[in-house]
Amino acid sequence: MIRINLLPVREAKKRNTAIVQMSLMVGAVFVALVACYAWAWFYDVRIEEQQAKIQENKDNIARLNKIIGEVKDLGDQKKRLNDQLGVISKLERGKRGPVHVLDELSKHIPKRVWITEFDENRQKLKLTGVGLENSDISEFLRALQKSKYFKDVRLGFTQSETRNSVTIFKFSIEATVDYAA
Repeated sequence: MIRINLLPVREAKKRNTAIVQMSLMVGAVFVALVACYAWAWFYDVRIEEQQAKIQENKDNIARLNKIIGEVKDLGDQKKRLNDQLGVISKLERGKRGPVHVLDELSKHIPKRVWITEFDENRQKLKLTGVGLENSDISEFLRALQKSKYFKDVRLGFTQSETRNSVTIFKFSIEATVDYAA
C-alpha cells in the first residue's frame, strides 16, 4: 500500500536547518567583523605609539642639534680667542723684538765700522755701511753670526773706495732677523 504523508515535516526540517545555518553564518560574519575591528584597533594603537615615539625622537634630535650648534659656536669662539691670543703674543714679541735687535746690533758693531743704511722688511735685514779695514767688517760679520737675533748672516759685497786720500771699504750684509729669540 502506498502511503502519502500530507504533513509538512520535511519542509519544517528544511526551514529549521536553513534558520540554523543562517544564524551560524550571521554569527560567523559578526565574529569576523569583530575580529577585524579588534585587529584594526590593535594596529591603530601601535601606529599611534610608534608615531609618538617618532615625534619624541624628532624632538630629541632637534634639541641635540641645538646643543651641537652651541658647542660648534663655542669651538669657533675658542678658536677666535686662541687666534687673538696668538696675535697679541706675536705683537708683544714684535714690540720687544726690534729693541733687542738694535741693542744687539749696537753691542757688536766695531768702533771703526759705520752703518749707513738699515733696511728690514718681513724679517729680512739688509745692512749697508763703511769700515776702515776689511778685518773690522769681518769681525762685525762674525759677531752677527754668533748673535741669537740674526740668522743666515751673509756678506753681500765689500768694495774699496778712496776718499780724500783715505781708503774705506763699503759693505753689504744680509740676514734674517728673529725677534722672538
